[in-house]
Amino acid sequence: MKENMPRMKLYIACSLDGFIAREDGSIDWLTEYDNNPETDYGYSEFYISIGTVIMGRKTYEQVLEFGEWPYGEKKAYVFTRQREHLRRENKVEFVSGEIGEFVRQLKEKTDQDIWLVGGSQLIKAFLKENLVQDLIIFVVPIILGGGIPLFDHIGKEIRLRSGRVERYENGLVRLEYKVGE
Repeated sequence: MKENMPRMKLYIACSLDGFIAREDGSIDWLTEYDNNPETDYGYSEFYISIGTVIMGRKTYEQVLEFGEWPYGEKKAYVFTRQREHLRRENKVEFVSGEIGEFVRQLKEKTDQDIWLVGGSQLIKAFLKENLVQDLIIFVVPIILGGGIPLFDHIGKEIRLRSGRVERYENGLVRLEYKVGE
């Protein structure tokens, strides 16, 4: 086993009431926080530390709607149970099967941290299997009143240790936690 194992990091935004998207998957409420001329909310620093991105199929399909693939040359894994053909971006591999074993093998093969992009069901599965070490959550000053929850009935208690907290002029708050440490 490697000495300094890469860490699995959830880096995501949610509404104050805990939703990552509207019921239909729309994230239109986040657009006013994109491309902020004042700050990138630490994204550049975070992105440099990441070697691999992992996401679910619905998140992947939503990312494709953004136009240009935002993860450049980073290796990307998309978890899916779907059998039909999905459009494949450069460096994207579709994965199905046992999540825990896949992540353990991935961590053996990489030196950089891994970004769990989303969505809700994949986050739930990763947390259930104790695969996430760091949470970096941006709380957006909006109450959606419904939608796709960030933490959807995980089914167990997860203890966190708080880390960095940063407040931005536009009301956004960055919260960092270590999982189970």
